[in-house]
Amino acid sequence: MCSTPPRTYSECVNVLEHLDALVLFAIGLAAAPVAGYAFVHALRQRSDAFTAVGKLTKNAWLGITGAAMFFLLLIPVFGALSSVSYAGFWGVVGAFQGPGSSMTLFWLAGVVAISVYIVDVKPAIVGVQGGGQRW
Repeated sequence: MCSTPPRTYSECVNVLEHLDALVLFAIGLAAAPVAGYAFVHALRQRSDAFTAVGKLTKNAWLGITGAAMFFLLLIPVFGALSSVSYAGFWGVVGAFQGPGSSMTLFWLAGVVAISVYIVDVKPAIVGVQGGGQRW
């Protein structure tokens, strides 16, 4: 696991120091554009289609996806601006600050909200409006 023989066990484990931030960073890179897509998709749909499939109203989903997009896009920016000690690549990754951050819970709630819209609401809306699966 270590390239050179470690003097102590903790030197070898230090490789995993930023693993949680890297995983959240990868999820954030994938989820941020999806959040924008979900918001625009909800914006372009007819309002009666949401109630026809038994989901929340269009305004509710616009609020949910808009708030999720805010959390997914701006929380990392605020984290990067507040953590001046980080530099370069680790400054961007450090913006997520791992599970210990106070804002990670809101960021994770945004990921869940966008996932629910994409997996549950969007196919139902497309189905009731006569569209089929295009992927």
